[in-house]
Amino acid sequence: MSYVVLARKWRPETFSDVVGQKHVVATLSAAVRSGRIAHAYLFSGPRGVGKTTVARILAKALNCEQGPTENPCGKCVSCKEIARGKSLDVIEIDGASNRRIEDARSIRETVQYAPLAGRKKVYIIDEAHMLTREAFNALLKTLEEPPEHVVFILATTEFGKIPETISSRCQHFDFHRISQMELESRLLEIATAEHLDVADGTLGLLTARADGSMRDAESLLDQLISVGKTAITPEDVVSILGIPDIEVYFRISDAVADHDAGVALEALTGALEAGFDPRDLIDGLVEHLGNLLLATAAHDPKKLVGRFAEYRERDSASLGLDADDLVRLLRIGIESQSAVKWSSQSALLVELAVVRMARLDRTVSIDDVVRSIAGGRAGSGGGGALKKSSASRCLPNDASLAGPECLSGSPSQSTTRPAERTRAIDSEPASTPPNSEKGHRSEKTTEYVGGVEMWPDVLAAIRREKPALAAFLNEADAAAFSMGELAVTVHNGSGFHRDQLEDRSNMRLMERMAGSVYGGPVRLKLRFAPTDSSTAGSSGERPRAVSPSEPRAGADDTMLNKVIEIFDGNIVKES
Repeated sequence: MSYVVLARKWRPETFSDVVGQKHVVATLSAAVRSGRIAHAYLFSGPRGVGKTTVARILAKALNCEQGPTENPCGKCVSCKEIARGKSLDVIEIDGASNRRIEDARSIRETVQYAPLAGRKKVYIIDEAHMLTREAFNALLKTLEEPPEHVVFILATTEFGKIPETISSRCQHFDFHRISQMELESRLLEIATAEHLDVADGTLGLLTARADGSMRDAESLLDQLISVGKTAITPEDVVSILGIPDIEVYFRISDAVADHDAGVALEALTGALEAGFDPRDLIDGLVEHLGNLLLATAAHDPKKLVGRFAEYRERDSASLGLDADDLVRLLRIGIESQSAVKWSSQSALLVELAVVRMARLDRTVSIDDVVRSIAGGRAGSGGGGALKKSSASRCLPNDASLAGPECLSGSPSQSTTRPAERTRAIDSEPASTPPNSEKGHRSEKTTEYVGGVEMWPDVLAAIRREKPALAAFLNEADAAAFSMGELAVTVHNGSGFHRDQLEDRSNMRLMERMAGSVYGGPVRLKLRFAPTDSSTAGSSGERPRAVSPSEPRAGADDTMLNKVIEIFDGNIVKES
């Protein structure tokens, strides 16, 4: 007998065999038990999580000779034929290759005929989102009022592409990704039945790679078995499947904790030279940082992290990373994932991300800042610091955006020279008021690709997102780009133009589009050419109105004013 792959050999035959979709199984079992079967169902969810399998089980439950029953026998002629895909009463249609209106009309004509042997004629349309609009329209009436002997089951990985006119005529079931713990349990059951000796940590590697898909997990195990081994170790997974060793990620995160960009780059370069794809590396690094965060912040991390045993047994620097710092590192990683996906310089962008992580300055709480100001020791004290961080007097910030005194660790005047202050980026990069002068930034520490010559690309990105906003920038030129700050001169400085461009939501959008082009957070500084000597100074900037919430000269609370000055902030009234 020819070999049968594990995904087919171990395909669930009853509702009780289905893994990870209890909410779907419970509802369908109750419907069969009570006889309340809908005329059309829509199953949506990621690939390999059981949509088509559950559709076949439902067909068997309806047509089993012992039924209708929620536990089809699997031994009668009907059950066997459905399991082999040979039943004339269960018609499986590939929506990708049968997507035309002619195919839909063919279905509409054949539904009138009664089933040959079973009680119900079941149409299973896989990848239903691939049907054309005309095909969907041809099925509308049939889906709404099919003959009593017909049940439609539509399966799709892209629910958003199913027209509402179709989805509203179906009972919708949303299939979830299967948890790593459930995947490991099922693979262990299969491995035991197949007489395989699986070392600790092996299944964790497989299930992490499967990303919630049972079919992918089984296929990966099948690939390991195909080399002829009966004992499988994590090293086999790394070498055979080409999965980067977790040691690579620990070396990177340890170096990040030590602020050692050189060591972090060495570990990354070694993986790149070994042939690993930059996209896989940044995905694995983000997953690793997420595991570290869960191990740090979760009450019971063993339940959340499938491979937590490896993290618990480690005595590494990165395990000491503070949760707040890990959140900031993850933001950098997630931003880079998006940029790497579409870039032709994917390896370079991953390297830049690792350097930014390694140079990320410590997280300091506002309480520490207040205590430091009160004691005259700006920047000292505790807080969630990256391990072995220098006692810099800089405020919380991304070191890649810091001034020279922050990068060198010098204590000189970082809290008394507002022109050289930096702001934290542990939230979405906020818009800097266009008329705010923050001083220069060192060119030697730039981590971005390109300069002012990328302004047309930024403008094109804004135009795609919001054409009306881009129109206000038609008479604007990029003047300078340094250390993540893009200075733009707007030659039409009329009040209406200025109001639109200074709008906070518009500014955020422009900075987001600029960041997508440059591959990192970008602060936008707008300079407006003077249009009226009576209303604009030589710099073209309007006088800034003082908000009632801002500190006033002579205010009593000197310390509060100092904190607001350092953070360039406002007093916000609590609701």
